[in-house]
Amino acid sequence: MREGEGSLPGQAAGTEAVSMSAPAISVRPASPALAMFAALLAGATFIGFSGIFVRLSDVGPAAAGVWRMIFAMPVLMAWTAFERRRPAGGSSLGRGALVPIALAGLTFGVDVVLYNASLGFTTIANASLLGNLAPVGVVLGGWLILGDKPSRRILGALMLAIAGALLLVLPKFTGNPAATGNLLGDSLAVGAAMSYAAYILAIGRARGRADAGLVSLISSLVCAGFCFVAALVLHEQIIPMSLQGWLAVIGLGLVSHALGQGLITLSLGSYGASAASLVMVWPALVAVLAAWAIFGEQPTPVQAFGGVAILAAVLMVRRG
Repeated sequence: MREGEGSLPGQAAGTEAVSMSAPAISVRPASPALAMFAALLAGATFIGFSGIFVRLSDVGPAAAGVWRMIFAMPVLMAWTAFERRRPAGGSSLGRGALVPIALAGLTFGVDVVLYNASLGFTTIANASLLGNLAPVGVVLGGWLILGDKPSRRILGALMLAIAGALLLVLPKFTGNPAATGNLLGDSLAVGAAMSYAAYILAIGRARGRADAGLVSLISSLVCAGFCFVAALVLHEQIIPMSLQGWLAVIGLGLVSHALGQGLITLSLGSYGASAASLVMVWPALVAVLAAWAIFGEQPTPVQAFGGVAILAAVLMVRRG
């Protein structure tokens, strides 16, 4: 998720409330550059480690979200400043940009809190895979709300990605003793997926009215505020209590958020939200492999087939 994930919350990527003059998100952009696809895939890979960092931290779910935004802020500020210095740049907000950016930050905050909380009740694999079902919400939301009818290839890739995700979580429902987790953790992960879907749609709208750095910066501030209030209300441990805890939240902010969500926000300027969201299933595979290597959460052969299906879906999006 995926961590969700993004945009940064500005990223990774409105609703009817957004100005009707906002440009529609193109589902089939004209041959995005290879560099943009590489940025999208790299961002998704960095996000895949968010669950690892959260599991290694010693703070609450919402508090982890706060630190994620704090340590990403210097990078985002530098990014925004760089955009302002470009001759063709200009980081001013276009008309109607603030609403989708704020919505992106809020929905990403909900995604972060729910996903982080799910890790306390289920495996990283289950949380990441279920949390990356956001493409379902993005495609349906983009179609029903924004009028972005997906192409047959996108729909095919979506079904393949979902099939792969189902294969990855199937052992839990077959009584496999190696499969752990409970309904609460899985439900939280699904809730995170729906929140991330709303985030992707909002970012897609915002990117047409402001530069990626500015979108990421403002949405991250909104997300940080939401997570901080949630941490206080839930009476969570906010300050890390060990060196490992500090390193974990630093990695969460710099790697998963600044690099991961930032690259996704940047790439959404070339890819439509539906196509980009499909690539967001990649963090699930990254999370499964990382959890296997670090925590011994070994995937079954069925889960391995699911990973292959996800890779195939990513290739279909690249050709789409």
